[in-house]
Amino acid sequence: MAIKSYSKYVYYFKSLGTCIFIFGGCWLVYQARETSQLLRSTLATNVLNLEQNQAHYIYLDSHQKDVYIYNNEDPAEGKPSLLNVVTKWWTSLNQSIAYRHFNVAKHGTKNQRTRAVYCLGALKHLQSWHYQHIAQMMDSRTAVALARIPDSDLRFFLKPPYHFVDKKLYEIIDQLYQLLVDMDKLCQSSHSCLIHFLHKKFYSSRKNLEFDHELSSTDFTATPTISWDEQLLMQCIEAIYHHTSIEQFSRNLADAHGLSALMEVKKKFADNIDVCVLLAKIISNLSMHSELLDVIFQSGWIGVLAAWSRHKDIRLAGPAARALFNLDEDANNGEKFPRRIYLLHPMNRTRTKPKADVVFIHGLLGGIFISWRQRDPDPSLKFVEPRSKESEDLLIKIVKEYPQEFLEDLAHDLQIREWKKIGHDYEIVLHDCPVSMNSLASGPFTCPGNEICTEYQENYLTRTECWPKDWLPNDVPSVRVIGINYDTSLSWWSPPCPIEILRSTISERSLEFTKKLVTAGVGKRPIIWVCHSMGGLLVKQMLVEESKTGDKHRLCDNTKGIIFYSTPHRGSHVATLKQTTQMLLWPSVEVQELREESPQLLKLHEEFKKMLEQYKMEIVSFSETKSTLVSALKVPLQIKFVLPESANPGVGEFYEIPQDHLSICKPASKHSFLYRKIVDVLKKMIADNNN
Repeated sequence: MAIKSYSKYVYYFKSLGTCIFIFGGCWLVYQARETSQLLRSTLATNVLNLEQNQAHYIYLDSHQKDVYIYNNEDPAEGKPSLLNVVTKWWTSLNQSIAYRHFNVAKHGTKNQRTRAVYCLGALKHLQSWHYQHIAQMMDSRTAVALARIPDSDLRFFLKPPYHFVDKKLYEIIDQLYQLLVDMDKLCQSSHSCLIHFLHKKFYSSRKNLEFDHELSSTDFTATPTISWDEQLLMQCIEAIYHHTSIEQFSRNLADAHGLSALMEVKKKFADNIDVCVLLAKIISNLSMHSELLDVIFQSGWIGVLAAWSRHKDIRLAGPAARALFNLDEDANNGEKFPRRIYLLHPMNRTRTKPKADVVFIHGLLGGIFISWRQRDPDPSLKFVEPRSKESEDLLIKIVKEYPQEFLEDLAHDLQIREWKKIGHDYEIVLHDCPVSMNSLASGPFTCPGNEICTEYQENYLTRTECWPKDWLPNDVPSVRVIGINYDTSLSWWSPPCPIEILRSTISERSLEFTKKLVTAGVGKRPIIWVCHSMGGLLVKQMLVEESKTGDKHRLCDNTKGIIFYSTPHRGSHVATLKQTTQMLLWPSVEVQELREESPQLLKLHEEFKKMLEQYKMEIVSFSETKSTLVSALKVPLQIKFVLPESANPGVGEFYEIPQDHLSICKPASKHSFLYRKIVDVLKKMIADNNN
């Protein structure tokens, strides 16, 4: 009886299991079908079948003598190998993932587009024709976002239209001439600089030029009456750049359909870095107008900007990255970087939000890529160790057997190894250690020996042309680094642009920079200002004017510190010229405002100290102690531009550094006191804000 009851339960268990298996299988099939339909709803199925419907294009990375093309496996080989099956499956999977990410990046919400673009830019194993097909379906918004993803494949961007057409030099110059004429008509001849350039370079010989072109169209060779060379082309591009730099004229280039003409210049002079820098600056001027995104994209400039933004020369990478940032509305949060304002870090899209802004402003005759370079090493400083006769003979024998590069690397490795063993037992005095300081000075003046060892290892073969861009993000990753670039002159003998002549004064420049910095989002987070020479006066003027208007942009309230490098708070005796000398040199407004004991500078400094009573800021000042070698007119002179009495603002920490006026803002290394002090101020400020 018990056996029958047991068999009955077994029968019921098997029946129940069979039912569960059947219904479970049906449920899985149903869910798979629903999932498939859901995925297909986000991607047109005909996109995935284009490989079968369209012609196949083979992209070869290297030239080969024999290329075998086939779509099916060789019948003689029998069944396909496991490797071929896995490879085909992997290729199909990557293709499917790429198209799905692209579809979301193009049609999803803002957050979905952001995630999809990062995923799409990370794909590295697509076929070349996959990249090209996605590029053909690309829209302008997705293209800009993809261009700002670090290391995204440049094959995502189509080549410019008519890239195969090779125009002659005189044809390109003639096209630029027509562009300049159209731009002059659009601005109703209100830009005197453009009118002067056209009359000087073209109008005088335009009739003969047209006759020459008529001869060339009838297969006759003719020599233009003006010199159609690269110098004239460069002057045309400079005229276009100057015209687009004026805010009210910046749209004229796009309205005159001139982007295609500039692309012809880029194709002809792709290897000329000076031409490319000017072109990048022109496009960055246009990027302030978001409505021009489609025009810029259709003319092929997004892919060009993506390549330029990764160029090793910061002069080219800077304006290219600025243009892409301005056009990337999904990521810039309404912030834009106008002319003269550079985003040095981060130059690409990033998932982290900056905690502070570090703004660099250079001085008279300086620049972002001039003032903030790493100082050149002093070749006179060498350490020579005495050697015995036996060691010299051994060294000669080794030199004969190995090349010089090998010996240098070997010596460096041995030095690094020794320092790693004993470096942690020592404190090393920083480079550029101050020779004098006030009672508020707090350092740091030393660092552990193993840190010096690591720095030498990192900078053994590389140097930086812009240490705010290359050094600060590594030591303080959570900051946004911004640079201001502006033109200055020593004399009015160089004719300035009449439209911008008023912006030469400190007051006018400060108003311009305040407006542009606010447009770039400065004032939304803590700020540290780093200034060299006259740049410090501009910062003081900006903050004083903001405090008078109630700090409506919150620049004063968010300013946590100012670093002054040889700022002449009370003027410079070098700018004090005798009346006869002024008549001869005709000094510019910048020079006149910097004269020693200038009433304007003294008034500005008193207003600045009064402002500090309301807004608490950490002030750090460096003063030069060495004279600067000036070799104007081949007559070398030793001049001390800013005396310590003028460089000392009377508030905050003050240090006298044994450097001249030009090198005081150029640290010798990452372990220079001139640099470590900035890092120390930044880290303390961020730590205080986090608490």
